[in-house]
Amino acid sequence: MKYLIDTHILIWLAVSPEKVPKKAFEIIENPMNDISISTVSLWEIAIKIAIKKLDLQGLKIDDLVQICDEQNIKIVQLPVSAVKQYCAIPMKEKHRDPFDRALIAMCISDDYVLLSHDGKLGLYEQDGLAFIS
Repeated sequence: MKYLIDTHILIWLAVSPEKVPKKAFEIIENPMNDISISTVSLWEIAIKIAIKKLDLQGLKIDDLVQICDEQNIKIVQLPVSAVKQYCAIPMKEKHRDPFDRALIAMCISDDYVLLSHDGKLGLYEQDGLAFIS
């Protein structure tokens, strides 16, 4: 199965692995699963570090890339199909995060199951998102 992990899951894997939900951790650890993270998440982390909204306890983007490599997590680009899908997804009143919406669009357009801690993303299941919280 193809899974895309969200930004928080990567941060927790890097800084506080005990915070990764058990179900998500089991999916990530299962060698039968194809686990990916989008460059959108790395970009979001880089922005938040730069504006001092995120402290990764001294870790840098290069360290996160290495962690992905060690965990067999593929880093994937945002495809044009996801950009087109982004424009087609209805805006939700209770959720407007553009980074999350890019991940949602990528999951819908490229048939990923999204692994996230954010229950609000379930709002997009009616739009075609496969989601595990």
